Amino acid sequence: MTDDQQPTAHAASVSIARQPIFDENRRLWGYELFCVGEGASPRTDGEPENMAITVAASAYMGLQQILRQGQKIMLNFDEMSILDDMPYALPPVNAAVQVDERVFLRPDIPQMLERLKSDGYLIAVRGFSGEPQFDRLYELADIIAVPVIGRQKAEVATLLSTIHDVDARLLARRVDDAAGFAMCREAGVTLFEGAFFKQPDTITVHKMTSNAVSRLKLLQNIEQRDPDIDALAETIQSDVAISFRLLTYLNSTAFGLSQKIKSIQHAIRLLGWPKLKNWLRVILLNDMSETAAPDLIQLSAQRGKFLELVAQHHDFWGFDPESLHLLGLFSLLDTMLGTPMEEIVTFLPLENKLKDALRREANNEYLPLVQLAQCVEEARWEDADVMMQKLNLNRDKVTAAFKDAVEWADQLTAVHAGNPG
Repeated sequence: MTDDQQPTAHAASVSIARQPIFDENRRLWGYELFCVGEGASPRTDGEPENMAITVAASAYMGLQQILRQGQKIMLNFDEMSILDDMPYALPPVNAAVQVDERVFLRPDIPQMLERLKSDGYLIAVRGFSGEPQFDRLYELADIIAVPVIGRQKAEVATLLSTIHDVDARLLARRVDDAAGFAMCREAGVTLFEGAFFKQPDTITVHKMTSNAVSRLKLLQNIEQRDPDIDALAETIQSDVAISFRLLTYLNSTAFGLSQKIKSIQHAIRLLGWPKLKNWLRVILLNDMSETAAPDLIQLSAQRGKFLELVAQHHDFWGFDPESLHLLGLFSLLDTMLGTPMEEIVTFLPLENKLKDALRREANNEYLPLVQLAQCVEEARWEDADVMMQKLNLNRDKVTAAFKDAVEWADQLTAVHAGNPG
């Protein structure tokens, strides 16, 4: 990027959200990044026009963490971003430059993509029509990303055989459940994006470990309406594993505290119980689900904050923001623990209607908010817009809530991911 290419004035008000991409063994391959916030209203395909500028100009705290772990990042670039050399703001070894087919037909774009390819960038194509006019693009492509929702195995196999004629990997989008993942993998797909990793495995169901049960009981204790702080601090401090995690976390540079925290009581005095409780919730979830995908921890925290902020911004609903925070926070526990939600909710400090929402019971008044959270975090903007209209929610307020939740969850989980700064 040259010195005269300045970021737009609104770039700082936009946050970067991410969707994980997995390989055929359900190992994390990387992330597709997208923008949320003021000035980043998504187009119908879910990507804001200023994506490249925002990533280059922002201090996206998760970006360095992703790159240090050797994972890939994939971004959608429009014509102007490519012509302005915006992809060069990212390291070539780890970046995939994604373009729509129609962008390839613009003047100078083929030559620019060839240069990016020769400089070490992966080229990803959004969509696949198979039209001859795009043959040159397909030959350049390392990845072709195609939605597979509604497709049968034979259709996916046929599509894959066509794509393999040009030696590119198929990234299956909208893989929404374990059955879809299995179907695509059997067809030969090697990259996957969608909600499947958030769904519990119905084949392998585990009995909750004693560790998980003890952590859930501790969650019950910290969620009491009027807790005995001294007694609770002693309980937490008597648990060596939790105390070590919490004190290491609070003494990290993420907090920027002028003095080291020496005890749980000391932490409560410095930070206050309400703030400390938020950090402790995530630490307990992390401790319960060490075998779960790390993104589930961050996503749970993000979901909880999102629902809390939506309730705050729409007080006519009459929902308690703190209760909705817990609803979002706990909404992926069945996947994280490999245990039916029916068993898990018996340990959770929630009213029955919230437990019914976690069990996905029909006609529950809270369930649409959980479904809205999933639409937004998966960048399914059209579905989200329909839900917001039905729920009489303000789109700008919902977008702002999601932006703030993304930033909050990034900060909250940075230390757990090995990024204490």
